[in-house]
Amino acid sequence: MAVSRHPVIAGEGWNFVFFSSLLISILQQFVSMYFAILWIIPIAFLWLYRDPYRTLPSDPLAIVSPVDGTITLAEPHPDPYLGRDAYLVRIAMSPWDVFSIRSATEGKIIQQWLDQEDADDERSLAHAIQIKTDENDDIMIVLRPGRFLKKLSCDAVIGQRIGQGHRCGIIPFGAEVDVYLPVTSTIKARLGDRVESGSSVLASLKHHV
Repeated sequence: MAVSRHPVIAGEGWNFVFFSSLLISILQQFVSMYFAILWIIPIAFLWLYRDPYRTLPSDPLAIVSPVDGTITLAEPHPDPYLGRDAYLVRIAMSPWDVFSIRSATEGKIIQQWLDQEDADDERSLAHAIQIKTDENDDIMIVLRPGRFLKKLSCDAVIGQRIGQGHRCGIIPFGAEVDVYLPVTSTIKARLGDRVESGSSVLASLKHHV
């Protein structure tokens, strides 16, 4: 099985580690040695922004989880972005899950949407990505930041080819992620399953002949 290789600590976290370490060093040197206890802060940032290696499935038609979390929904559901019948798998992330976002499949990024926030709908803020596989299947990944921070970073670019399990962003401190799959997919995700980004298989696509 292939291994998705990325830094063990996500690059987005190093600024937090550096500046908190610098501040603590200054306080410890010029104010009081008691500030040494604050070294727990950069250590906490290192843990929060961990980005472990993940073993990719050997099946190129497998749809892997884009994030770490728990399956809270797995059922047929219309795709509001592509206007098609689809199967929806929803993943809830806790604030302590690995923050990294990974591509659910190999293919080409066709289109992206950014829904504007609506004060009457806490779920309305979303970043949606359409990936078309080489077999002409469309996979939609809809990223909804958590209520605490309401922020994410996504490196996906329209027209870019992306690999299965390839790291493409970060979504910190809890989130909800929807994956819309073709209705012909063989679904393997079940309610309550714990999944890991890049390695846990949500479904398998069927070849178009």
